[in-house]
Amino acid sequence: MRARDDTAAPPYFAGGDSRRELARQLTDHGLRHIAGRGWRTPDGTRTTIRLLRFGSATVSETLLTGSLANTGAPAHPARGAEYYELDETFPPRARMKGVTLFPYTESKPYGAEQVRQAYLVAGDTVAVITQSRKGGVDAVPFRQAVTLQTELLS
Repeated sequence: MRARDDTAAPPYFAGGDSRRELARQLTDHGLRHIAGRGWRTPDGTRTTIRLLRFGSATVSETLLTGSLANTGAPAHPARGAEYYELDETFPPRARMKGVTLFPYTESKPYGAEQVRQAYLVAGDTVAVITQSRKGGVDAVPFRQAVTLQTELLS
């Protein structure tokens, strides 16, 4: 199956103060470049990958662990997804040495779509990977997307 480009995807982060705070944090940490890609597969799964590049690996790691992610939930959740839990079932073999990874899954009850999100740091880059799908996001395709992106950044 071939995925089609989904460039008309809505903004993923909640609006208001949370979005302004995220913009401030990115600016304060010296964000240098942003690259992103999104697509939707025939089954309705929407995937977005955003890569945020900073001045050094230390800055990226500090931003991730201090401002973006923790063991409870992402600090800036995707719009429409308020309750997350750390995906403790993410296979240890899928994790790569030298990459900090926080995979999350939206907790029930969720709305029309379930969201899975992963934040990771590889070198000077923070990656934010999001998948959403009406009725629920399957774990395997999400883990594959996270693992493949991790390999590309390592």
